[in-house]
Amino acid sequence: MTSTKSKQIKIETPNGRPMLGWVNKKPLEFVIGYPAQLTETFGDKKVLPVPEYSKLERNWYNLLFHGDNKEVLATLLEQGFRGKVDLIYIDPPFASNKDYMRKVELRGLKNLGKIEEDSESIIQQTMYEDIWKRDEYFQFMYERLILLKELLSETGSIYVHLDYHMTHYMRVLMDEVFGEDNFQNDIVWNYFMGASGNERWGRKHQNILFYSKGDKYQFNLDPVRVPYNPETIARAKRGEARYEVEAEELEKSGKNPGDVGSDINPVQGNALQKTNYATQKPEALLERIIRASTENNSLVLDCFVGSGTVCAVAQQEGRRWIGVDINKGAIQQTSNRLQKIIKTQQKKLIDGQISKTFGIYKINNYDLRILKTEAKELAIQQYGITRTKTETFFDGLRDSGELVEIIDFNHPLTLLDLQLIKDELGKRPDEDRDIVVICLGRDTRVDLWVEEWNKKQPHKDARSNKRMRQFVIFDLKDKNFVSYEPSKADVEIKRSGKDKVKVKIISFISPTIIKRLELEPGLLLKKIPDFRSMIDVVLVDTEYDSEVFKIGFSDVPEKQNDLVKGEYELETKEKPTKVAVKVIDMLGEEVLVTKEV
Repeated sequence: MTSTKSKQIKIETPNGRPMLGWVNKKPLEFVIGYPAQLTETFGDKKVLPVPEYSKLERNWYNLLFHGDNKEVLATLLEQGFRGKVDLIYIDPPFASNKDYMRKVELRGLKNLGKIEEDSESIIQQTMYEDIWKRDEYFQFMYERLILLKELLSETGSIYVHLDYHMTHYMRVLMDEVFGEDNFQNDIVWNYFMGASGNERWGRKHQNILFYSKGDKYQFNLDPVRVPYNPETIARAKRGEARYEVEAEELEKSGKNPGDVGSDINPVQGNALQKTNYATQKPEALLERIIRASTENNSLVLDCFVGSGTVCAVAQQEGRRWIGVDINKGAIQQTSNRLQKIIKTQQKKLIDGQISKTFGIYKINNYDLRILKTEAKELAIQQYGITRTKTETFFDGLRDSGELVEIIDFNHPLTLLDLQLIKDELGKRPDEDRDIVVICLGRDTRVDLWVEEWNKKQPHKDARSNKRMRQFVIFDLKDKNFVSYEPSKADVEIKRSGKDKVKVKIISFISPTIIKRLELEPGLLLKKIPDFRSMIDVVLVDTEYDSEVFKIGFSDVPEKQNDLVKGEYELETKEKPTKVAVKVIDMLGEEVLVTKEV
């Protein structure tokens, strides 16, 4: 792992008005950058072990970061990006009190993985949880907005995409961070989808808060003007008094689209840009923002990258870009999407000033995040847990009535976790239900603590030996619930000529996908006829240095129902070289196979 020596980076404290208050509000005073590890590259340019702006400025390539965005933003400040970003667009969690899923459908099998009465894919992957305590959400966004302001150039702008849950709070918060005078628009995106329910007016719009860094900011309407209504032009030609502009001018210039947009539809089911992310935004929406608030070669940042739409549009529009996400599946989805776009640009000989190289960096280690997210989702299904919106502490209820608390799978169950549950029960003297605690591993002292606690609880009534508020520990490791089996690939790598190598995937299996299929109720069980259905993408590095995977060849199927080819003949150098093949399954897990040839 390569890094520069970390140091404290001073952060300016926001002093705008009005100010939003919450429990444990704390502005950032200092941040520390984290080590950046280069893991993958795509394109021909040399990619630096550490992305220092002073070196990138002279020979730019785009950046994709896998890590917590607070830590990545701190690292960008450390590496000289303060005041270098021209446009920030973020689509953060909305605090909607639900999980957001990515529908995962196996390739080449239109009917496998479906429930009879539903056409949706039954394999779903939790991309992020949008369940927050309000004060925690405010602090989360406050810290990130402060860092984003530090990264913005003096003529830069930020757009924050929200919905009715938090727009009103975020406007006040952004007044504090960016200054009330720098508010430019509350953009309404009316997405024209059918509104449901009869208890209120149908909710058919989302909001995008647009703030500038200062009073002089980059904005150009000309690239985003929309045509006038033909009737408007006809009236101008008739010389009606209210139209002082010549009809020819109306036809040539177009009009300001305004801050209420109803001409951009959400991503439809059959759209080429669709990635099966529930919160994916349409490219047309981002095109309008990027074209208006940047120019060629401007730097665009999205630190909630999701399906990669901001990076994709920035690449298509000839802008430089930085994408960040904590979810590895989001990083891989964005990488796949950008590879397709760049390959098209290469074929069409698009302007050589557009960078067709990007590097993927890891900030800290999140390799196990997908596994742990999958395990949590499986636990919820397996143990009959229902999430409850009104519950402020516990994760939900079991079908059999117990309260459920799921301990973060990033650490084992400890006595401190149990103490927090005990403190919560102390606030609920009338609570008599049992508590199921689900964990991935536990401290050796936990069992004794639980035994002592359970013995001390009062009986439910005088005639019964059953006690109230019993702790029941479900340790997934004990139950072999996540006895994790990595994906396995049998890959043949051999020379097929002096300067050629042949790669053939003999077999591939993802135990995680198989387990998900077996657990789903109502599944039409069918044998998977082709193992390639489980493979999302195949990447090859024909000169692997055992540190950074350089994507020299990628097989990213154009359509969801297409399979990877699985057999390739590629050029390489004549002298001995190490060939690396990376096979990534539909849930984002990867297998790396290498061989000297």
